[in-house]
This record gives sequence, C-alpha cells and structure tokens, in this order.
Amino acid sequence: MNKKLFKWKYIFITFGLIIAIIIASVMNLKTTFANLTEKKPVPNNDDPGQRILVVVPHPDDESLGMAGVIQKAIELKRPIKVVIVTDGESYKKAAQVFTGDINPTPADFYKLGLQRHSESLAAMSVLGLPKDDVIFLGFADGSTRFLWSDFWDNGKPRISGGTNVAYSPYKDVYKPGVAYTGENLENELQDIMKSFKPTDIYYPLADDVHPDHWAVSNFTRYAIVALNLNVKEHMFLVHHPQWPVPWLLMPNDSLLPPTDMKDSNTVWHSIPLSKEEEAKKEEAIKQYTSQIKVMEPFLLAFVRKNELFGTKPVITIPEVETKPNLYDKNMPFSLLSIPAGGILDQEIYKSADLTKLASFYYDNHLYIGVQTLSPISKNVRYNIEMRLFYNNSIKRIDLGLVNDKLYQYRKANNSLLKSIASRPIIDKNILWIKLNIPQKQDLRYIFMGSDSIYKGRLIDKIPWNLYKISKQA
Repeated sequence: MNKKLFKWKYIFITFGLIIAIIIASVMNLKTTFANLTEKKPVPNNDDPGQRILVVVPHPDDESLGMAGVIQKAIELKRPIKVVIVTDGESYKKAAQVFTGDINPTPADFYKLGLQRHSESLAAMSVLGLPKDDVIFLGFADGSTRFLWSDFWDNGKPRISGGTNVAYSPYKDVYKPGVAYTGENLENELQDIMKSFKPTDIYYPLADDVHPDHWAVSNFTRYAIVALNLNVKEHMFLVHHPQWPVPWLLMPNDSLLPPTDMKDSNTVWHSIPLSKEEEAKKEEAIKQYTSQIKVMEPFLLAFVRKNELFGTKPVITIPEVETKPNLYDKNMPFSLLSIPAGGILDQEIYKSADLTKLASFYYDNHLYIGVQTLSPISKNVRYNIEMRLFYNNSIKRIDLGLVNDKLYQYRKANNSLLKSIASRPIIDKNILWIKLNIPQKQDLRYIFMGSDSIYKGRLIDKIPWNLYKISKQA
C-alpha cells in the first residue's frame, strides 16, 4: 500500500476513535463527573494468594488487570498460571492499523492473533513470568458470548467473525484444532483447574460491558461451582462506562470502583503496588504494540497505585409463605438494581433498558421479575437464562419474551423444557414469569442473567450472578 495513503487512513482511524471517546463522554457526562469527584475507600489486601490462576479473555487483559499480582506472586515464589482464552484477533481497528488494510481479510485477522499472542509472551517476560506458565486456549475473539448462550454442545461450532473458521487455527494452544463450542471451552477451564489446584482465581467481572469479558466471567464461575472448588475469587473490571477516569497515565492516582456499581452485589478490595511494580506494569502494557497504536491512553490508564478486584456473594432468593402483589410498582423482592441509561449500546431504546431483577419462591414455584425504564415493548426480545446446579447434575433454562409471548428454548442437551407454569404477567414496565423448578430439594445454586435485544442488537444486560433459594428467617 502507498505509505502516504496508509498515513491518511491511520489518521482517519485515530480521529474516529477520538470522536467516539468524546461522544461517549458527553453521553455519560454525569457518570464521568461522579467518577472523577467521588472518593470511595476500598480495603487493601497485600496477599495475592498461594496458588494463583489468572483467566482472561484477550492478550493484554492479564497486564491491565493483574500485572502487579503477577509480579507479587513471582517475588513471593508462589505458583501462578495465566490462561488467555482468545488471541484477540477479531478487533477490526487493530487489524486495520496492523496490516495497513482498511478491509482486513481472515488471513489478516489470523496474523493479528499471532502478533497479540507474541505480545502477551513479551509482556509476561517483562514481569518475570516464564512462557511455560502462560496457557493460550485459542478460542475465537468476539465469539465467547455466543458459545455461552447458543453454541454449547449441539455439534455445530461457532464460526469466527474474524478468521472465518470454526476450529482453532493456532498451533501453540492448549488443544490445537479445538472446535468452537461452549462445552469445549468449559471443559478446558475445568481441566486446568483440576490439574493446577488453585487457591485463588482472578477473572473478569460479569458487570464488564465487553461480551468476551462477561462471557469468560460466566465460564470461569461456572467451572468453580461445577467443581465445587473452595477458592478465593478476585474479579477485575476493564470495560465499563467512563472507567477508569481519566483515560490517561496517572501513576499517582488510585483505581476506584465505578460509581454506578454501588448496587451491583460487588464487594471490592484493592492490592497496592509499589513504584517499581507500577513501572514494570507500564513497561509490560507497552509490549502490546498492536493495541497501543489504537488505544494507548485507555491502556495506560490502568497504571495506578493499586489493582482493584471484586467478589460476588451468593444472592438469596427468599422462599415466602405469602405471595406478594405482582402489580406493585415498587417490585417486591428486588435483588439487583442496574443503572438506567443502558451499558451496552448508547443508542438506547428505553424499553430495552433493564433496571431491576427480582425473584422469590412461593408455593413450589420460582417467580422472576424484570423491570425496564419504559413499558415492556413488542419490539424488544427479553431473555432470561439460567444454569441450575444440582447435587449430581447441571441443567439449563433459556426463556425469551417475544411479542408478549414467552418461549422456552432447547439450546443444549441438558436443557429443561416445559418449565413455564403460566403466562407472563406484564404490567407497564414490569414483567413477571412463574416457573416449575424440578427437584428443588437437590438444587444447590441458580446461576442467572438477563438481556435485551432490539433490532438484532444487544442493548442491555443484567449481569450473571449466583443465587440460592432459602427460607426467610
């Protein structure tokens, strides 16, 4: 390509990124101001753990979230493994800059994946972590959300939107040629956990707005619950509206929780970094050259005086003796509140803006309620998905409200069908459904999340959390 032409294309892409950042900032001005001004003290924890497993979606997430933790583990001679689920090859803007082609081909995306793979190894070398302690799984960037929901075990793997293949094309991965299904990804994570036997697992928060991040969070927590592991969980955040603020290198400031996550069922803790650890973290982040070229200010904003982690306590679904009024506008037994304004798409259709999740158990039925910012709309598909962890098995329920009619889908071999016990109750901006849950006496946990689809686009979500049915005291 002509160098002058490429220079202008690069300037155009960079200018577009700046404009996008400005637009996002304006649309979330209130959140931006709050994150800049509010001070939220977070307890410190200096111990990274005894046997540490890090699970991240993309090359660079391990340095953004845990470069300090990795350094501390190495200094203390604690065993540590870093698992990178995808090679991050489908990021179009990075592929454009990396290849110099405004329309990258599948071969271009594959080359970007190889580049990002090597960048992670270089960054881990800076931190002192040997190559043998970095495990690449080689799943498709941008696809993990679909593996979690729709491509689990049905024999039809998901085709990557970047490389256009349904099987991992990379050689230096945990299982070369693995088919892109959710079951395969889950099995690999469980295999690694069983063989490494971690005491502490670091992985993404389900509140992260990037689909790969919240999907990898779901896969990881699923594995922890399925294996009944007694481990400490440390969840990190990368993508969230107006966080971290500002998008600049500010090594004298601290990472603080986003203000709109006050009611997110998250308990925060902080691991402080020394000046030397901060400097090493900055050096490691700069090894990701393919990403630095397109979003350097954002990446360097994670070089702060600390690293921030959350935990997610199990939420209790109360078992009640008296059925509440389902038409109460205050929505009884609300368990989670989500900030209005949507978190996945700025072009918000308010009926797709999810604001609350409620649930209770009454008369051998599970009731689940969802509230939206504007009245429930026939133009939106509302999804509620569950994984039921029994003493000796795992089942799933997948529900969708389409045109005011509730459907139950078979998405995997372990899908439960015919769980819907009655028609949905819809009252303005509140939706309630009633479910039969079999073998409730053997049910350990319900892992559940919800989302909304408008014009084929994912608009908002209620992050996945772990729930347990329990009688009220």
